[in-house]
Amino acid sequence: MADLVTGPDGAVVDGVLRLGVEGTVGAAGYEVRSTATPEGLRYDVRTPDGSLVSWTAPGLGDQRTLVLGGARSGKSTEAERLLAGHPDTLYVATGGDGSADPEWADRIAIHRARRPSTWGLAETIDLVPLLAEPGPPLLIDCLTLWLARTMDAAEVWTDHGRVVMVERAIDELGTAWSVTPRKVVAVSNEVGTGIVPPDPGTRLYRDLMGRLNTTIAHHSTTVLWCVAGRVTTL
Repeated sequence: MADLVTGPDGAVVDGVLRLGVEGTVGAAGYEVRSTATPEGLRYDVRTPDGSLVSWTAPGLGDQRTLVLGGARSGKSTEAERLLAGHPDTLYVATGGDGSADPEWADRIAIHRARRPSTWGLAETIDLVPLLAEPGPPLLIDCLTLWLARTMDAAEVWTDHGRVVMVERAIDELGTAWSVTPRKVVAVSNEVGTGIVPPDPGTRLYRDLMGRLNTTIAHHSTTVLWCVAGRVTTL
């Protein structure tokens, strides 16, 4: 029979497996599945002796959510659904206004048309100040474009030695994400599961995208994976 002890900082199973609002401190032989619920992040645990125990970390189950997926996987729609009940959400668009690209402008128009009319809009890649300030929920769409524009600003494409500037920006963003007082949802592309890019610049972008996703996921209370419009909790 499993022993579950709860306290103000989380829960402990059998004195070895620690569960909390930020994640778990694992122990060999324990299978843990986490699920975001309206009450918080629920942990379902199977112990080495086959017992099943559950515990929900109250309050912060979906405080910081990362929504991952490939192109046209439904990730933006899922992110918008998660915040549909918050009429004061601030939508943070990192891809610009699309004025230089008619096709991109059409995509932006579609996104705008399906968002609630009460949502605010900020078109920026300066995310750290937004994350630092108390306020309504943020929906950041997307980190993929944030990275591309951050690399543009650092002129990394022509001088790969300047990559340290981008790595520093990723670390700063991860820190801001981990301590933000807001409810936040961010969308990002998973670009590391395809073929190896043929040119050094694109390979560098792919590698930095993996680092960015890993950093944000590590500091998230919920990570969702979208495939063909279906959503799985990671």
